[in-house]
This record gives sequence, structure tokens and C-alpha cells, in this order.
Amino acid sequence: MTDLDRSTLLDELLRYVRGELATGVPADLITADSQLLELGVLDSVRTARLLAHIRTTYGVRVPPVHMTGEHFRTLTTITDLILLLRSQTASL
Repeated sequence: MTDLDRSTLLDELLRYVRGELATGVPADLITADSQLLELGVLDSVRTARLLAHIRTTYGVRVPPVHMTGEHFRTLTTITDLILLLRSQTASL
């Protein structure tokens, strides 16, 4: 697991979502604070793909208790969740 700052992580997630998940949604509508569920960027299948990406790329498993609309509302909230979970794992 590499060290990432918040800005770099957010940029990487933005690129991933725009390039891999946001079929049918114009890339310029997807920002750090776009409502991903409301825009239709995330659904059950795309959320599963995003979770797999987070696990393989950042070494973070998102426990079911954190799989909520609140945590997956925007790329900013997803970034914060990844950083929180990484810090919890590092302190174990």
C-alpha cells in the first residue's frame, strides 16, 4: 500500500470514475462533489466495480457497515472513507 495524499487520491478516483464507470454521463458533470447516485454514475454493479478497484488499487476493504449512501455520495466522501479505513488499518 503506497502513501497517497488526499488530493492525489481524489484525482485518481475522479479519473477512474470518469473513464470506467460513468457511461452515458458527460465527464464534465462528474466533479469531486457531484452526487454520484443522483447522476446515475453509481448503481449496484458500478458500486461493486468501484469497491473492487478500491480493494485492488489501494488495499482497502470497505466493510458492509460503511457501504452507505452517505459514504458513497460524492468522490470527496469516498476519498475520505478510503483515507479513514487506511488509517485504521495502519494503526492495527
